[in-house]
Amino acid sequence: MEGDYTIGDLVKKLNINKETIRYYEKIGLLSEPKKNANGYRIYSEKDIEMIRFICIIKNFGFSLREISILIHDEILCGNIEDIKRIVEGKINELSVKINKLEETKKLLEKVKRSLLSKDMEGCKDMEIYLKK
Repeated sequence: MEGDYTIGDLVKKLNINKETIRYYEKIGLLSEPKKNANGYRIYSEKDIEMIRFICIIKNFGFSLREISILIHDEILCGNIEDIKRIVEGKINELSVKINKLEETKKLLEKVKRSLLSKDMEGCKDMEIYLKK
């Protein structure tokens, strides 16, 4: 029947492994699929779209827990203010990570310069940073 897919079809179509699909079912991101006469799981176009959505939003940095909230609370189809709040929270979280990475990069660049000039001041700064 058209629109019915096995887990093997999903693996090929979505470039995702079986264990991931089963895990999404286990934690409730995907509803339990119907089974055919042989007992094999059968997936629909809706399941394919849901897996695609999960993969895309996961690549944006959302955790599976956050994705679950978005899906089950129907926030994505609901109040625009809720969506805005979640996206702003993710932006703030990423900004904090970026700032920490930039600090680390600056420290490493200073250590590199210090090592090249045989200046031990960079090592003192690194020691102070590591004690934070």
